[in-house]
Amino acid sequence: MASQLTKGLYEKHGVQYATLTLTDGGCALTVTPEKGGMATSFTKNGEEYLWLRDGNFESTDRPRCGIPILFPNCGRPDGGVHQFGGAAYPMEIHGFADLVPWQVAEASDEAVVLTLTPNGLTKFVYPFDFQLWMRYTLAGNRAELSLTVKNNGDKPMPFSFGFHPYFAASALENVDFDIQAATCSEDAKGPQPAAPAKLTLTRKPGAADSIRLLTGVQSPMMFTDSGNGHRVTVDFDNHFGNGVLWQQDAEHFVCMEPWNGWANSVNEEGRHEELAPGASLTACWGITIE
Repeated sequence: MASQLTKGLYEKHGVQYATLTLTDGGCALTVTPEKGGMATSFTKNGEEYLWLRDGNFESTDRPRCGIPILFPNCGRPDGGVHQFGGAAYPMEIHGFADLVPWQVAEASDEAVVLTLTPNGLTKFVYPFDFQLWMRYTLAGNRAELSLTVKNNGDKPMPFSFGFHPYFAASALENVDFDIQAATCSEDAKGPQPAAPAKLTLTRKPGAADSIRLLTGVQSPMMFTDSGNGHRVTVDFDNHFGNGVLWQQDAEHFVCMEPWNGWANSVNEEGRHEELAPGASLTACWGITIE
């Protein structure tokens, strides 16, 4: 059956956000435009496959939950700045797209399309005339997400992008990954050793989080959770070649993230995207829940 759109309202901790939900059979994908344009729920037969951090989603803090959109950078640039035209521009980790409201360009049974254009805040940290579109569709138990970036300015526009999905997990030790990658490390700096045949995400004694940074990632990435029975597959096109696995503070989530860029890649020649004036780029990926 074809997907259907419903409009709703999220209310908690004294805030209200309008939501847009696509449903197809027993599956439902919810998008919250005001919260960084991100997907905030993906359910199958009422069971949640994404994770919202209580109190964080409702605040003005960076969202560490749902599926944040990373633009114009992934990770944190060296010194917390980008260098454009000989000037330094301050930039937060993962950019700003997940921190600002997006506008609704389309809300129909076929798709939810959101858009983001520059404002005073973005121009202060990123002096380019960009336009972004996020398109969400749902077909059965697979959600497709596509990001289009266009350069509306008169000078070349450098950027990277990625996504930071938080998937519900019963416990880290219950999660088993099926991922093929060229390299795997815990630090983006220095040597990047070859990835083992079997990727694992384990916590070092005394550490607050667990991380694996992957290059040369092959589509799809998959994990199964023996605790809740979930199986999640993330597929992606050739605009994504990097990946991140992350888990924090023994919370009930695991992140399996497709990235186009890397920490500081916008500052490094040949390691980021660059659009000529008037040009655009569209990157697609999907999530299948079982």
